[in-house]
Amino acid sequence: MLSNYLNFEFDVQGKPVTGFCMRIQDDFHETYAVIMDGYHSFCVWLDKPSSTWRSSKYVNVEPGVLEKIINHLNVHQIA
Repeated sequence: MLSNYLNFEFDVQGKPVTGFCMRIQDDFHETYAVIMDGYHSFCVWLDKPSSTWRSSKYVNVEPGVLEKIINHLNVHQIA
């Protein structure tokens, strides 16, 4: 399991993306609120039975941003 708070900073298509993920209480999934500079916040969670990351229905970020965030969570979850 990942810690309760994780900063991230990366570039997507030449645009810097910064923010953090914060673990939130969820009895069914490993769930994180994602707060990004210049964007609306949203949630991502790990669906344990299928080992698949899911996200809020109306996530409105550029292509590749969500993938980078989930990859960042995966890397830090294993470490």
